[in-house]
Amino acid sequence: MPDLLPDTIVPMRETGTRTPLFCVHPVSGSAYPYLGLAGLLGDDQPVYGFEAPGYDDDRPPARALGELSEYYVSLLGAHWPGQPVTLLGWSLGGVVAYDMAQRLAAAGVAVPALVLVDVKVPYRAPLPPEKTMLLKFLHDLTAVAHTSTDAASTSLADKLDAIVGPHPADADPAAVFDAIERAAVLPEEVDAELLLQRYRIFRAHVAALFDFEVRTPYHGPVVHIRAATSAGDQMRWERVAPALREHTIEGDHHSMWTGNGLSSIAGIVADLQR
Repeated sequence: MPDLLPDTIVPMRETGTRTPLFCVHPVSGSAYPYLGLAGLLGDDQPVYGFEAPGYDDDRPPARALGELSEYYVSLLGAHWPGQPVTLLGWSLGGVVAYDMAQRLAAAGVAVPALVLVDVKVPYRAPLPPEKTMLLKFLHDLTAVAHTSTDAASTSLADKLDAIVGPHPADADPAAVFDAIERAAVLPEEVDAELLLQRYRIFRAHVAALFDFEVRTPYHGPVVHIRAATSAGDQMRWERVAPALREHTIEGDHHSMWTGNGLSSIAGIVADLQR
């Protein structure tokens, strides 16, 4: 196993003889959502997560999706030179993983499997209003902490909507987060300063995604795992991934990472690695 890994690479299991699995963070920038998956894949499966620049350090967030994928590919080249790797990405992480697979293939590095988990095919579009992005950020934050079908999470989302609602379309993030802190609806450690830092990463990643599109097909093996409630017409990966296999599992974009959904994801990934 490589020594002295950078903080960007989060080891979840470093032992095992199978092709190492690298999981690319979603829009939040955190590798945390993949810990449950790593725990289900067995002792013979090395698992690593990519954590975004700026998520837990003072580096500026990436401003382009290609910047992220190029950086992560360079880390693989530095610590696993020329070795085959399996890539997995949820949501935005799937788009980054797709771009990484294209770069690795062009460099002659084998990617036995690329796993996309509930990933929309990206296309260039104007950024949503600031208030819309703030609400999306807060809903994502609370859904990851609970699940989107959990009653407590739904109640919290309603409270956050009520706090953000009076703010204008071009809402000031600092003012919104100050109001949330004063309302004391989140745990005490999740204060306005932390929310602003996390939103800075989230917003940069949203902007990078809205400025990215897939220009060339990827011809390697691709598996797309879609949540049952997600809109399939936004996930037509067969247009750019000819060697595509698809699975649909129970749950929504967030709850698929719990219970039977998580077990299904782990089973699909484990089968690919045998």
